[in-house]
Amino acid sequence: MASLELLLAVAFAAALLDFFATRGYAAAAAGVVMLAGLLVGAGPATPYLKPSEFAAFVAGVYLAIVVYSHFYMRGAERLGWFWGWMGTFFGSMELFLLADHWVLLLLGWAGLDLASWGLILTYRDDDEMGFVGDGSRAGGITWLWPPSSSAIRAIVAVEVGTASLLVASAYMAVHHSPFISGWGRADDVAAALFLVAAFAKAAQLPFTDWLLTAMSAPTPVSALLHSSTMVKAGPILLLKLGHLLPHWAAEAAFLVGFATAFAGGLIALGQREPKLVLAASTASYLGMITAIALENPKEAALLIYAHGFAKAALFMAVGHGIYASHSRFPQSYPLIAKVVILLGMLILVGVLPVGALAKSEAPLWTVAVSALTVGYLGKLLRLPATNDWEPMWIPYTALVVVPNFLFIGAPPPVVLLSLAGGVLAFTGEAEVLRRRLYLPVLFDRVVPSAFRATWRLAAAVDRAVDRALQSSALLWRLAVDLVTVVDWLVDAALHDGLVSAVRRASAQVAGLKLEYYLYMAGVAAAFIIAVVLALGIWS
Repeated sequence: MASLELLLAVAFAAALLDFFATRGYAAAAAGVVMLAGLLVGAGPATPYLKPSEFAAFVAGVYLAIVVYSHFYMRGAERLGWFWGWMGTFFGSMELFLLADHWVLLLLGWAGLDLASWGLILTYRDDDEMGFVGDGSRAGGITWLWPPSSSAIRAIVAVEVGTASLLVASAYMAVHHSPFISGWGRADDVAAALFLVAAFAKAAQLPFTDWLLTAMSAPTPVSALLHSSTMVKAGPILLLKLGHLLPHWAAEAAFLVGFATAFAGGLIALGQREPKLVLAASTASYLGMITAIALENPKEAALLIYAHGFAKAALFMAVGHGIYASHSRFPQSYPLIAKVVILLGMLILVGVLPVGALAKSEAPLWTVAVSALTVGYLGKLLRLPATNDWEPMWIPYTALVVVPNFLFIGAPPPVVLLSLAGGVLAFTGEAEVLRRRLYLPVLFDRVVPSAFRATWRLAAAVDRAVDRALQSSALLWRLAVDLVTVVDWLVDAALHDGLVSAVRRASAQVAGLKLEYYLYMAGVAAAFIIAVVLALGIWS
């Protein structure tokens, strides 16, 4: 029987192979091997990994999306880039799920960040399919983001969470054990950092908007990111560590999740771009999961499954319409895609078996969120149907049909009240909702202005300290000069250098040609080799 370590090595090796081969066959093989290995009960060969109930679920959804991608991405540019980062995305999520050592947990978590940045940059800045927004001007900003802007927004937002997780995990490793299963009770500061990490990754308020502009990535990426990787790492982190967190953490998670659930649902009601509808929907549904994750982890886990199957299928169904119309704003959908949108909606609100099981213990307030779901998905269902039977419908239809035979559940009568939200499908788009509650203004104007003001103040204080040091006694001048040089280097790196460097890299990558693939493949290979060496050393 294959070990978990071997399955992870296959996943990352397939990613590297696809960087060069550009065919995606290795991705399909890795999905099959991982799923088969987990279903037959693969176990760890070292103490650094442990089985996860979510690992097979992620592998199954990934395999369906890989099959879909072979149709959707047919004839696209930069296929090596796309398939390589997709494989890294998958391997990183599985590493995060299976890790019991804090370093491996962070490697998986950070790998998700890096892969999402690369995948958002699949389309070039001159490719309209990679844009997000309608191009109008409101709130002092232009509502149109190319892939390079979307990538920088995503990486800056999620790295807040990664930094928080790094500090908290290192603290727990030093004070308890390097193994997560050996951690004791987290103090208030560590708990707060874990919460920030989960909120940022899961696009909870105030981090929500990065998830919407991440729609610059191709639809298969969105399907994977929203259903089983990246954003799901946030609530899964809470499930992993919930027993370690103080009581107030459950209250904080509830408040943030509750607010995001309704904010995301309202934002989805106001969107005209279908991928943005589904992106806001994901933030909303993750808000529900986050709100109950620490109080009712069993219910949260069932919601993760139900949302994963439904959201992967919804994105691929919407992508079918985008693919057929060659537009980010399709005015019709293939008939089979509309059927799947309806089935996905019924899963999310808790009518079909897999959704009914997930909603069996959900609190009453979630019915109102489900009513919003019926409203914004109802707007998609109102559009005309076409007779397009491109084979890409097979994998996404399977995701909403098969789970309902695997899970048995009758819908609680109260969830049927959510169907009244269908009246919202006939409402217009309020300007404040269409503008996403103006959250992009916070990211594009307020935060950069505050950042610059803070560093100007820090620079002024820093210069005053430098002058004071420079005027000190002669014997100290040499040491002072050395400190000043080091201080200047740190200033240059932190004041604006890091963010500017990532911004420049994003813009350059968005315009890369084929000859740069080997360079980026080398970067990916370095990450893969680091993981493999770590596994090898610890084994």
